[in-house]
This record gives sequence, C-alpha cells and structure tokens, in this order.
Amino acid sequence: MMKKLAIVLFLTAIFIMLPGCWSKKELTELGFVMGITLDQGKDGKIDMLTQVYRPTSIQSTATALTRVSSINVKTSDDSVMEAVRDIPIHLGRKAQFSHMRIIVVGEKLARSGNIGKLLDLFYRDHEPRSSVSLVIAKGKASKMLEKKPLIEQTTAQQLLRAEETAYRSSAKTFDTSLLYLVMQMKSAHPDTVVSYVYEDKLSDKMYNSAGLALLQNGKMKTVLPSNKVEGLLMLRNEYKSGVIEIPCAAKKREVENTEILTIHTRTKPVIKGDKVSVSVKLQGDVSIGELKCSKLDTEKDEAEFIHRIEEKMKEQMKSTIRFLQANKIEVIGIGNAIYKADPKKWGKIKQTWDAQFAEVPFDIKVKLRLITNGTITGKPAVEAN
Repeated sequence: MMKKLAIVLFLTAIFIMLPGCWSKKELTELGFVMGITLDQGKDGKIDMLTQVYRPTSIQSTATALTRVSSINVKTSDDSVMEAVRDIPIHLGRKAQFSHMRIIVVGEKLARSGNIGKLLDLFYRDHEPRSSVSLVIAKGKASKMLEKKPLIEQTTAQQLLRAEETAYRSSAKTFDTSLLYLVMQMKSAHPDTVVSYVYEDKLSDKMYNSAGLALLQNGKMKTVLPSNKVEGLLMLRNEYKSGVIEIPCAAKKREVENTEILTIHTRTKPVIKGDKVSVSVKLQGDVSIGELKCSKLDTEKDEAEFIHRIEEKMKEQMKSTIRFLQANKIEVIGIGNAIYKADPKKWGKIKQTWDAQFAEVPFDIKVKLRLITNGTITGKPAVEAN
C-alpha cells in the first residue's frame, strides 16, 4: 500500500513540474503585432492601423536586406476590440499582442475622449505587456507607422527607440508606458504627460520624438514644447542626461554648453494655513561640452562659469512653471505630494487645484559641481586671434 502511494505521489510531482501552455496555436496561425495606431474615423468610428512582423526565411543577403520586415493592416470599427477582431479578415492570422512595442494615438482622438477608456482593452487582455510605450502623434497617427524605418527592422521598433533615446540622452521627451499612464490617472491628481511625436519639417520620411502631450481628466489639453521638457524633467527628478547651453556674453550668436552627468531634485510643497508654496532643491554634476569664450584658469573663473549654468537651469524650470501655470495644468506631481503629506488638506483643495496651482510661488535653488573639463584644459581648444 505504501509503495503504491509513493508511486502516485512521485507521478503527481512529475505532472506538476511539467510545463503548460496558454494556448495550442502554432506560429503559422499568429501574426505578431509590433505596433498599432488609433485615429478618429468617420461617424465616430476608430481607425486602427496594425503593424505585423513579417518573418523571413534563410535566403541571400541581398534579398533579406531589401525585403520589408513588416506589413500594415487597416481596420475600422466602433470599438478597439472590434477593430482588432477584423484583422484576420485581411491578414489570415489571429493578431498576437505579446510582443507589441508601441501604441500611437492621433491627436484628434486624444483630445476628444478619455485616453484611459480608449486603451481599456490593452489593460484588460492578457497578451499586451504593461511596458508597452504610448505616444500621441500630431495629425494622423497612422502616418507614423507608414514610414520606412531608418535603421531598425520595423517602424514600430524605430519609433520606440527614438522615443527612449530622446528621453535618456537628450531630455526632449518622456518615455510613457501603459503602466505609468494608468498609475498616474489613478493617483490623487490624475493630470499626466504622454510622449509627443510629429513629422520632421525638413523630411516627410522622418519624424521627431520631442515634446509632451499634457493630459487633463484623461483628455489631451495642450503640448509642452521640447525646449520646456527639460525643466519639467528637472522638477520631477526624472532628468537622465542632456546638454545645457549658455550664451557668450560678448558674442550673442555663440554659445557654450555643458553636459549634465547626474541630477537629483527634491520638489516639496510647503503648506501654511490655506497657502501652498513649493520648494525646489536641485543638486547635480556637470562636465564641459564646448568652450568658445570662457577661460577657467582660476577657481573664481570656474565658480562664475558654474553660476551661469545654475542660473540657466533655474530659468529653464521657471519657464516650464510659467507655461504650466498659464495653462492651469499641474503635471509636476505637487498635488500628489500634498495628498501624501496631508490627505485632509488635499480633500479640501483638489477640486480647484489646477486653478490654485496657477498662483503657487516656487523657491528654486540649484547647486552644481564641475567634474571634468574633458581631455583638455579649461579654455577653448583653438583661441581666436
């Protein structure tokens, strides 16, 4: 009896350890989605373009390089789910979203309704990942995925990499994922930002990932220009890397610049009675990028140069604050900070917070360290006669 029981337990343990499958579908039955676009269609319909990866077989190098690695399928329906269900009509395969890279929403659609409701399917379904990036496009979103990729295999991947790199290396935008969006929209103060893309002015074959779409109550309200995004990222302590330009005093057309190596910002609301103010303290390390008119021969020269950078960063943050206050939209995170510090106080002011934010004073302090001059001394490499 004990021997039979041991055998049963042994077999049960083996069956438990055997891997399972979510579905039994073969690869040839599925079309792997790389990205989608959503636009406002006629009669209230949603126009969707789905970019599907086209697998390639082993073949000659010349053929492999010239063949497009994706195809676009267009569908239109009253809901996103119905538009998805119509994909097999054209593709002959069921759309599979587990490898989707990016979702692009047209500006007209983003302004017309709550973007969280629009994307409900992608939160509810088990296939899409919460790390999928989200961007809002100027004009028609479908135009973005209809362009040819510059260096990546698909346009969806190209657009994703452009957005990620513009955030991490240039501080011109912010990488927004589905998870980030839903967390922000469910926070105490739901105003948030989404990366913004548009066609390049010099070439319609390219696009720019720069600027941020500002969302209020789930709808797009306005666009934060790329030259003000740096200030916002500083205020939110989300600045990764970038360049700060400072003009030469004698020659207005010439500029010098420094690279931001590290930044840490503490943005804290100060509540006194019914009044709210904000304290901003920024510390960071910089290195010299280009020198054209400054010479850092002494400690005094270096201190004056650093002071100019500090003042420029202050002005960048102030410029961003003025823009947000003029548009009465707060995406810095102050409202959420007030809620965490004093929930009762937030309960009293949350209904009128955006209007109150327009009058909130900011006290900004910046402290920088110059880490390196680069590979040469602290003066222009070639000095003018």
